[in-house]
Amino acid sequence: MRIFKCCSLGLLVASLTSPLAPMIFAQSKIPQHPLDGLTTDEYWTVHEVLHKSGHVTEKTLTSSLLLHEPDKDKVLKWKDGDPISREADVILEDEGKTIEARVDISAKKLESWNVIPGVQAPVTGSEFAAMGDVIKHDPRVLAALKARDITDLTTVNCGAGPLSFIVFPEQDGHRIGWGECTDIRGAYHSWGRTVEGIHIMADLTTKKVLQVVDTGVVPVPTGPTSFEESDSTPREGYTPIVVTQPFGPAYKITKGEVSWQNWHFRFRLDPRVGPVLNLVRYQDGDRLRSVMYEGSLSEMYVPYMDPDEGWNSRAFLDAGEFLLGGLIKPLGPDDCPDTAQYFTGYAPSDHAAPIRKPQVACLFERTTGDPAWRHFENNLISGRPSRELVLRTAAVVGNYDYLMDWIFQQDGTISVAVGATGIVETKSVKETSVMPAMKGDDMSKPSYGTLVAPNTVAVNHDHYFSYRLDLDVDGTNNSFMIDHMVAQQIKARTRTSIWAVESSTAHTEKDGILDIDLRKPSMWNFVSTTQHGKLGYPTGYEIMPGATAVSFVSPDDPAQRVGAFSAHQLWVTPYKPDELYAAGVYLTSSKGLEGLPAWTKANRSIENTDIVAWYTLGFHHAVRLEDWPVMPTMWHDFLIRPVNFFDENPAMTLPHKP
Repeated sequence: MRIFKCCSLGLLVASLTSPLAPMIFAQSKIPQHPLDGLTTDEYWTVHEVLHKSGHVTEKTLTSSLLLHEPDKDKVLKWKDGDPISREADVILEDEGKTIEARVDISAKKLESWNVIPGVQAPVTGSEFAAMGDVIKHDPRVLAALKARDITDLTTVNCGAGPLSFIVFPEQDGHRIGWGECTDIRGAYHSWGRTVEGIHIMADLTTKKVLQVVDTGVVPVPTGPTSFEESDSTPREGYTPIVVTQPFGPAYKITKGEVSWQNWHFRFRLDPRVGPVLNLVRYQDGDRLRSVMYEGSLSEMYVPYMDPDEGWNSRAFLDAGEFLLGGLIKPLGPDDCPDTAQYFTGYAPSDHAAPIRKPQVACLFERTTGDPAWRHFENNLISGRPSRELVLRTAAVVGNYDYLMDWIFQQDGTISVAVGATGIVETKSVKETSVMPAMKGDDMSKPSYGTLVAPNTVAVNHDHYFSYRLDLDVDGTNNSFMIDHMVAQQIKARTRTSIWAVESSTAHTEKDGILDIDLRKPSMWNFVSTTQHGKLGYPTGYEIMPGATAVSFVSPDDPAQRVGAFSAHQLWVTPYKPDELYAAGVYLTSSKGLEGLPAWTKANRSIENTDIVAWYTLGFHHAVRLEDWPVMPTMWHDFLIRPVNFFDENPAMTLPHKP
């Protein structure tokens, strides 16, 4: 069960915490750019406008409060010193009603207030907190706990989280939660302490428990789970590695713009999706060339693979369903190097007031220990060492931690990486060992998880991350070109077959919905329709997949309908300012097939226009013993790299020291 604490963040205020160069970069109270995140004063302006509007009561909860981005064409024309108009989009929940409001921050007025029928706003921290105590003291829950000899409620926590998909008739027009209880006796946290067999349905609006289903007593695990007390013991032969930057970092931040090794970009910390990169450009000689207007995570989908009651409903859309102040959580001293610069973020409270979140992003350089390029010829080694710039955040949803990296490289490549760690979600079982099954040669039965400790099974699951990448390669007029590698038969003295590249341009959205096929490889290039290199090729950037996965849950499964973007590794759509989230805006009690599946039905043109790429990074997780009690960080990534964008290797002239 995911019982979340309301915490996470939104924006820029920097403080360099490195002991080598202690400095503070304070965020201006006045935005420096139209795409800057909301400031403290702007949050308070929104709060004031809403509460003076006459629409808001004490029961009205703020589910989401985000910057409303100005029109893209206006942003691209904006110059330093021009006026900056500021607006905020707000989603509110008021006794079961979902409301969309827009606030003109500059004019301090409410622009619109609309009740949106048939949808449910994201769940707030207040709703979780209010339901926990109600559930724990429900007579049916008390009886089920007593049947398990649990009468001391001081260590018991209960909660009900929303379902992202509709399966119960009670969900029609109601905010329905489905949950359970945990007993943390003997531990600091509830993971691995599930009171299995008690399944609770609750109405989050009326604060009533609707159903309590008891499927039978299962022992609550009592094994050690307190990773917080793990020893920190140097291993034999340990010697420290010290990295210093005595002259400070090689990047600069000027009015919110980061410049490093020919790269220029801005970023803000968005409460819903985390870091949003804007205006990513590369200084190529005397030309500052556009690469990407905006890049960010769009949605996360985590379906669990257990048929049992209380588990077959677990499929989480973590970005849009559980805002609770945002995905990003604070970074600790072991998350970033000593030389890192940290940034403070802001998120809305349940009543639209700002919550300050220190150290929720870090920026640092690192040497890779690898050559940027090298060659040995005539007894001479030629080459150059490399370094990288990393923007890192930590997305935390319940038990899982994800390190989210945007890595800028010196050859014009951007690597986007996700490092999964944290705690695997477990269910309580009667078994204390798998040995009886092994002795009975019964290991061929379907397995839905791994026994990681006595009475504790970690359930298998998937992870899918949809990234929204508004690539603007040398401008907004782009096309999507697919370079197919095709086999050819030849008649030669030494060979009978080779492969060649056949390029085709995608005309409509259906042409841009693609899957990785190792037997039919292709390269996915986004090319300018107006700019060409000196040899005549259109300038381009490709999305180069890393190791990934595709969902093979049935397309008509209610959970898969909501996470339908995971069925394909790539989608390409024309740019639309309101198409931001791969699974749609409203995910609680969703009928599914919103977002990308709905938009692409129109099969719009994606040729010679402003287009957006949606890349799905995914992986299956069949749990190992080594993943308990805390998972080693497992990295997955993909590349956004130049293809004929430069006339030669841009890393040729790097210095001999990184």
